[in-house]
Formats: sequence, C-alpha cells, structure tokens
Amino acid sequence: MNFDSQGHLECKPPELYQHAVENPHRLLNAYLMGSTPSVFSEYDQYCHFLEAVSDRTGVHAKNLYVRGSCHIGFSIAPRSDKIWLAFGPKSDIDLVIVDADYFRRCEEELRRWEVRNPITSPRDKGASAAANRAQDRLFNCFRDEGLQNVVCVHHQKMMKKITALAHCGHARKVTAFIFPDWHSAQERYEFDLRRLRKGVEEEWLSPPPDEPLPREAAPQSDV
Repeated sequence: MNFDSQGHLECKPPELYQHAVENPHRLLNAYLMGSTPSVFSEYDQYCHFLEAVSDRTGVHAKNLYVRGSCHIGFSIAPRSDKIWLAFGPKSDIDLVIVDADYFRRCEEELRRWEVRNPITSPRDKGASAAANRAQDRLFNCFRDEGLQNVVCVHHQKMMKKITALAHCGHARKVTAFIFPDWHSAQERYEFDLRRLRKGVEEEWLSPPPDEPLPREAAPQSDV
C-alpha cells in the first residue's frame, strides 16, 4: 500500500484484507489511523476540517482523525450489508475524537438520560440502541449515532454546524466516535478488524473483491 502526493492511502480490498490478517497493528498505526481521507481531495482541505472541529469542540486537532469508508474509499465494517462497499455521495464522515474530558462529559450526560429512561425489556423501544451502547462501552467508546435529540445537545449541535461547513465540497453528515484515550480508540478498531477476518473466514462476510463494490450492490433495507 502507498500514499499519493496528497497523503491519500492507495489500496484495494484484497491488499487491505491481507494486511488485516498478517499485521493488523501495522495496518492501524501506519495506515488506518492517519493519512488524508479520500473524501477530501487535498490535504489542506482535511487540515481545515480538523481545525474547524477543534475550534468548535475544544479538542486539539492532533486528537482527531477520520475512519471508515470516507477514509480509505470503501467500507470494512464487519456487516454483510456494508462490507467492501465503495464510499458514496450520501456516505457519512466518521470522525474520531480522542479526549478524556470530552468523552466524560458526553458519557455522563448519556448515563443521566438512561437513568431517567430505563430499558426494562428487550422489546422496549430503544432496546437495540441500548445493546449497541453496552458493546461500545466495552471499548470506552461513545458514539453519537442514534442519540435522542435531548441527549448531548451541545455536541449534536456542533456536529451539525461542522456538517454545514462542507469542507469536502458539499455537506456530509458527520458522526462521531469518542474515546478517552488512544489505546481505547485502537482497541475498538482492532475489534472491527478481528470481526472482519472472522467473518470472511467463516463465510458470513464475502471475501474481498478486486475493486470496491458499487453502492447499488447493497441490500436496500440498510443502506
């Protein structure tokens, strides 16, 4: 795998999968947790985006990065409805925020809301989202996807303002993965890579194609 003149990672699904199997730590540290995301045509655009996020969140730009399909150009999410799909016009920007104070504020506000709105049965509205939050907490991860409008209001307003700035050329929804430290951020990514390898080996995920799959190849129910 190589980088172009703007710092974009140049790779195809088979090459990335091979690295995930053979040396996931190198894949993360040298490639996936850095470099210019493909959603930004120039490195300077990416720097402006990080600076805008930093100005609005109070988190240093060095503690921010972008992950997922918007980074490498295709999805490696270990889900049958997303795996290997090319980054598309309606795809989100997955922002990672690594800051202990920011994580604590969001997590404490969410836990106060959960106390007031308990889940008592798997059939309750919101039970699936609560199960996802429980898994995220195993990795000290706070995700803003699916939050109620009354939870972490300041954070959600900031993400909407950042989306509206359209640093990548047009407005894309920005969703955040928030961690208290870099070790937690890496552990979460390592978990996703383990699930990717396991899924391909056990055949509940398709093997890597030569090229990213067009978005139309995905089941319409979840994409």
